[in-house]
Amino acid sequence: MSHKDITIERGRYGGWSVYEFDTYPRSSVLAGQTRKRFINTYDELSEAEKHYPKADVGYRDANNSFDHLPDEDDMEAFEHECLRKERDLDI
Repeated sequence: MSHKDITIERGRYGGWSVYEFDTYPRSSVLAGQTRKRFINTYDELSEAEKHYPKADVGYRDANNSFDHLPDEDDMEAFEHECLRKERDLDI
């Protein structure tokens, strides 16, 4: 995704929220995946459309995957291994 897409979505607590979509940079743990960033909120759809005339109206999910990130069991095992190595160095 080389350009930034914009959506206008019904706000969770009323009104309309505007989001920008681009790609997470290489420095992020979500590198290469779609990034969805909040831009602004408006009381009326017409206000949002006036400021963002090319935006798509409707919900869009970023569909990010977190499978590559460690879960609690992975982190616990890693911490135990580090502690074991530290203990072994103290001998």
